[in-house]
Amino acid sequence: MTLARVAFVLVVTCAPLAWTPRADAQTKSESDRRAHDLFVKGDAAYAEARYDDALAAFREAYELSGRPQLLFNIANALERLGKLPEAVDALEKYVASGKVKDEKVVQARLANLRKRLDEQKKEDEKKQREEEERKRREAERNKVPPPPPPPPPEDKPEILPWALIGGGGVLFVTGVVFGVLTLGARSDAKAGCTDSPSGHLCQDAAKSDLDREKTFGIVADVGVIAGLVAGGAGAYLLFVKPKVQVGARGISVVGTF
Repeated sequence: MTLARVAFVLVVTCAPLAWTPRADAQTKSESDRRAHDLFVKGDAAYAEARYDDALAAFREAYELSGRPQLLFNIANALERLGKLPEAVDALEKYVASGKVKDEKVVQARLANLRKRLDEQKKEDEKKQREEEERKRREAERNKVPPPPPPPPPEDKPEILPWALIGGGGVLFVTGVVFGVLTLGARSDAKAGCTDSPSGHLCQDAAKSDLDREKTFGIVADVGVIAGLVAGGAGAYLLFVKPKVQVGARGISVVGTF
């Protein structure tokens, strides 16, 4: 006889087992009659695959009568509803009551339910891990990437220092050239002048040479000084690289090598 056939027989025959009149009672109590009606109602609902209604009726009947055989019916309804942990609990209580008619069959059914429950737990754990992995991957896809680092500062060519150095060099060379011209004009002026008892006498051409000497000398002095100043300023800006800082005490210039 298969387990399914035995289960069906137990469900159908549970009513006469549960409601055999007690030897010391002539009539059923009101609670027993109510429990019996609930069992019949649950049995009809179970046959029609209305397992929620069957479970509710079987449970209420069990609460009223306390008959252990109803636990088997409760376990059947729970199994149909996919509530394997509760079905196992109901069958374990039925076995523990000591009033099982075919204990070997019930124990085999209980072992089968436990095996299915263990497989269900493993499957649920697998699905949970897969769901967590899916959420993790989705979070990784939706994660906003960090902003890229700012580009390194561009090394702009130092135009001003080199312009000052170049300009200073030109001015310095110009001052040197005019210094040489000054010496030439001075030499020409001396050649056009003579010393006499009446004083230092110079020709008209010598006077012109003296004027050129003064002019060239001024240009030479200005060129050399301006060239040195401009070249020094350019070298300072090129190598010292000063930074202007504004603080509470005013503006200060800080140099960095």
